[in-house]
Amino acid sequence: MATHGKHIQPLAGPEKAFGQSFRQLRKKRGMSQEEVSARAHCDRTTISLIERGLVSPKLETIVGLCKAITTYPSLVMREMENSRFYR
Repeated sequence: MATHGKHIQPLAGPEKAFGQSFRQLRKKRGMSQEEVSARAHCDRTTISLIERGLVSPKLETIVGLCKAITTYPSLVMREMENSRFYR
């Protein structure tokens, strides 16, 4: 059965935990995905995919996204480790 381009949301795992943690920190700073994409020089849909745990970002992307929301990658990782989605 074909999914016709639909993404299957992961229930848990490091990608889901990272995305959820990044989204929480982004929203805490009052920033939209559009603002982050402009600052990080990446597409807004990429941020959406990362936040939903559908893609695993490269280290370079993680650093750029964290700079865009003025936080450290280590903070996002610590939040990720505390996430209910992290296994």
